[in-house]
Amino acid sequence: MASKIPATTIRIEPEVRERAGEILDELGITMSGAINIFLRAVIREGGLPFDMKVGSKADGEE
Repeated sequence: MASKIPATTIRIEPEVRERAGEILDELGITMSGAINIFLRAVIREGGLPFDMKVGSKADGEE
């Protein structure tokens, strides 16, 4: 049964896709499902569903 939802193409860095895919697999969520969850959160919050700050700690840096 073909989906009536149109396909959308996005660019994702290969390492990011691989690492996120491993986590999503463990959660039982597809990449498409995770992106839909994120976009619904954007709609619900009226913006990004997390704070964006300049100079914040990234990748566990102290």
